[in-house]
Amino acid sequence: MAFIYYVTQIQFDYGAVKLLKQECERVGITKPLIVTDAGVKAAGVLQKALDALPGMTVAVFDQTPSNPTEAAVRAAVAVYHASGCDGLIAVGGGSAIDCAKGVAIAATHEGPLKTYATIEGGSLKITDRAVPLIAVPTTSGTGSEVARGAIIILDDHRKLGFHSWHLVPKSAICDPELTLGLPAKLTAATGMDAIAHCMETFMAPAFNPPADGIGLDGLQRGWAHIERATRDGSDRE
Repeated sequence: MAFIYYVTQIQFDYGAVKLLKQECERVGITKPLIVTDAGVKAAGVLQKALDALPGMTVAVFDQTPSNPTEAAVRAAVAVYHASGCDGLIAVGGGSAIDCAKGVAIAATHEGPLKTYATIEGGSLKITDRAVPLIAVPTTSGTGSEVARGAIIILDDHRKLGFHSWHLVPKSAICDPELTLGLPAKLTAATGMDAIAHCMETFMAPAFNPPADGIGLDGLQRGWAHIERATRDGSDRE
């Protein structure tokens, strides 16, 4: 098991999803809402997350769209409050994680969601009252599990960013086993997304040697293995 601390606490290994209950206890979540989507549910990944939470009362919102919307956030918040939840677990790609970040804001902050968008000057309005979140990514692309931002489509059709250190997941559980069943097209698309993020990180003008090193290493690994991973999604190497 690889334990990494970079921006947040990361558990990385095959079977790491089994640590989900332990991580809930560590961050103080006793009744989580799992935010996911229909595809993750159909692939059996949601069930693996549920199996890793024995003895816990768990609510589920599995209607995250491919691009998270304010309407989806609102629906998930309703489930969160109706179920008496006190924390969030996002299981899926960047859409599920970003939707959960929207819930983390809307469940504990007053007013419309747009109030907290970065372009509206809302970043400083997001406080430590944001709901604690654990991220369980199922794709390699977005990096939202270690990021402070989220992209959500509002009711007025604007696609806006929300940024705050209070939105960084308290824990990221990266279990490669959860990615093995992805369709080849999605493996290729999210793999290229990861490669693009690594290139952007290294080419950014800001001085950040640790990020440069991570970007270069990720670029080398991604470029060397994306074709093989796409050709055989069950290849553990």
